[in-house]
Order: sequence, then structure tokens, then C-alpha cells
Amino acid sequence: MNPNFAVRAWFLILLPVTLAGIAIGAVATSAPALARHGAADPDMVSARIKVFGLENVDPRTGEVQKDKVVMSWLTHTTMAASIQGRVILMDTFIARLETKPGRTPFVIKDVVDLKPEAIFIGHGHGDHADNAAFIAAKSGAKLFASQETCGVLQNDLARMKADAFMQADPSFAIPASTTIDCTAVTTTGSTPGTQILRLKPLEPVACIIAFRHLHSVIVPVDPDWGPVILVDTPDPRDPVLFPPGDPLTPSNPRRPGQQNIRTGGNPGGAVSIWYHFVLRNGSNFTIAFNNTAGALKEGKGSGWDGTPADGQRILDILGSLPYTDVQFGTSSSANTDFNGWRDHVYYLNALRPKIFLPGHAPVGAALQYFSGFMKHLNLMEQPRGTWPGFPHEDWPSIRWLTDPTDTLKPMVFDVNDNAWDSHGKSRRIAQFCAGPRGHGDRDD
Repeated sequence: MNPNFAVRAWFLILLPVTLAGIAIGAVATSAPALARHGAADPDMVSARIKVFGLENVDPRTGEVQKDKVVMSWLTHTTMAASIQGRVILMDTFIARLETKPGRTPFVIKDVVDLKPEAIFIGHGHGDHADNAAFIAAKSGAKLFASQETCGVLQNDLARMKADAFMQADPSFAIPASTTIDCTAVTTTGSTPGTQILRLKPLEPVACIIAFRHLHSVIVPVDPDWGPVILVDTPDPRDPVLFPPGDPLTPSNPRRPGQQNIRTGGNPGGAVSIWYHFVLRNGSNFTIAFNNTAGALKEGKGSGWDGTPADGQRILDILGSLPYTDVQFGTSSSANTDFNGWRDHVYYLNALRPKIFLPGHAPVGAALQYFSGFMKHLNLMEQPRGTWPGFPHEDWPSIRWLTDPTDTLKPMVFDVNDNAWDSHGKSRRIAQFCAGPRGHGDRDD
């Protein structure tokens, strides 16, 4: 990694204009702002209290504390976040989504009623982008996804509008005139790490940096580490402890309340986008979001048969981003059967977040994944071959997300806390975001 990595000519910085057919988002009017001009929507207030916590939400307006970042895990790699009062979603898939609250203690209406103003999709597979078009159509949220996935989400909307079962249910019906606004993040078929975008839906509160990285993929066993034995058998007691209810997705025969709001997923489902949220005030609190981890050592990902140079290019970007305070990432990979959590450690070593929040463990298997992940961190602590080592003192605080006990458990971060100060952070923010400085910035 090169700490002085600069944005070179092969990067495309897209500013708040339309360029190459990509419109970078305008600021949307937030639900709390609308509430100030009339009575607050009681469903919105109720949903926000359920997701963000009674102590963080104004019961009169539904506004979330503006001096905090509040994150609430909605299972898998889906997170609801209030960034100084601006409510967003990262991914939209919900594990064990049912017609009534059960193991997952909320229903799809609760997510719609949050009234998010923006939704950021990490990649287009169903276990990340299911429900996205529906939530956007019902809430008015702007979508951000790869150009390939934006096209799929538009097709999802058309299918749902033509679904007779949905149109017959007032809770799910979508008027024919409804549209969704999906901003394409990178152009179709572009090379990972060659287009860096600055997205502006949360300005002036936050700058968002986005670029294409690599989806997980199976590669041969790395000779530096050898084969890794993976234990990912879900706890057999799980269905007894949490008896299944009626899934929202229609079964055969169809049951009352079931509807198909899934995504088609392809083409381009594996095209993966990294999002980096950088607050413009306080201590410039920063959140990274990735829902997959490619084989950066080999430069390969699902749908991308690349070279080590592709992986190194992404590692260089990760090592140059504004310093990360919280990374909301993944504990899963297509490569775990052959190489364990090696790829995740590559990402962590390059990014060096202060806190790591990993989702994506299979339902009922979070503890097995936690055990394997920690063993792999220990394995890669020392240098080996071309690997430089990842010393224990440089590890993040790992705050494992376990379904269902960590679902809807608000995590609150004070944006003014000096814990988020980092030497050189303002220089990196200027490189990528070029804007006002926060009082907590310090340079080397």
C-alpha cells in the first residue's frame, strides 16, 4: 500500500453533474423536514422508534438525533443508519422476512415506514437487493447501485406493477404512474477501481465516495496458508428456538399476506460497489460499507477474471481513503471453503478501520463464523511469503453481529468524539471530497 497514493489519470472523478450518462444525486427532502411543515406521519415515527430506539427519536416529529450517527442492523448485510438525522439504508435484503414479526422482529412495512431518503446497494444479488425496488417505490427513496443493477431494479418495478396479487393488496399495490430514481454508480462493464465517484445525496452533511471493487470468488488454495477447514453448519436448534412463520415470498400453495418483492438479480448481479461515507463536520466520522470481499491477492472476483494488478489497484484505493472509523462489512465469501477468511483480512489490513461490524453469516451459524474469522486473523498476524503481516495492535475492534440477538439494537456514535480524530484525515478528505473541514481534523 502506498500511503501517499494519489488519484491518477485512470480514475474518473464524477462531480454533481451529468457525465457519461451518470447523474450524481441531488439532495432529497428528508421525511423529518417534511414533518416540520405538518403533522408527522405516525407510522414513520413508530418505525423509527422501533429501529433507532426511543431515546434517539423525537416522538413528535420522527427526527433522529442530529449530533449522532445511529446504526441499526436489519440482518444479513442490511443496515439502517441515521447520519446526523439523514436516514438511509445500506442494502435491503432481510433474512427470514415473514408476513408477521417473528425471528426477524419486524416486517417490510416497518422498513418502508422509516422513510429513508437514499438506499445504497452493494451488489445486485437477491441476498442484497431483494426488496429494493419495492421500498424505493413506496418510500420515494433514491437508489444507488451499479449501472447494471439499476437496470434490473427498473425491471423489478415493472414486474411488480403488473403483479395482480400485489395490485389487489392495498399494502403492496404500486400505482402505474410510480417511478423509481436509480443513480448508476460506475458505468456498465467498467474495470474495478478505475472510476471513483463522489455522490452527493447527503450533502452538506456527508461526502460519499464510491467505486467498483470485486465480488467474492473461489480461487485455488493459497500456498502461503494452505487449505482452511471451514465449519459453517447452522445450529440445529435454531428452527426449534425460532419456529418459522409464513415467509413473505409466496409459497405453494400461496398463503395470505405473501407477496413477491424480490429482485431478478441479473445481469450484473456480482458487480460490487464500495461506499465510503465521510461526515463533513465534527471529527469527520467515517463509515465504510462493503457486502462482499473479492480475491484481491489474485485480482479476481465473480464475473471478473482479473490479474494481481487489479487487486493491487483496489488495495491502493482502500489504503488512501479517508481513515475509516466503522466498517460495516461481510463475514461471508465464496472463497471460505478454500481459503477461509484470507480475503477479508486483506481488506482489513488495507483499510485499517477502528471498528469492524461484520454481517452476512448464515442464519444460525454466526458463532462458527466468528470462531473461524478470529483464527484466521491470528494465522495472518505474522508475515509470510509476500504477505506483510497484520499485527494484533492494528486490528480493529471486532463487534460481531449475531442474528437475531443483535437485530434492531441501535449503535450510537457521537460525531464530535475525539476518538474519531486521525492524523492526516483532513488531507485525505480534501483529496476525495474537497470541502469544509471539521473541527476534529488534524494533519501530520
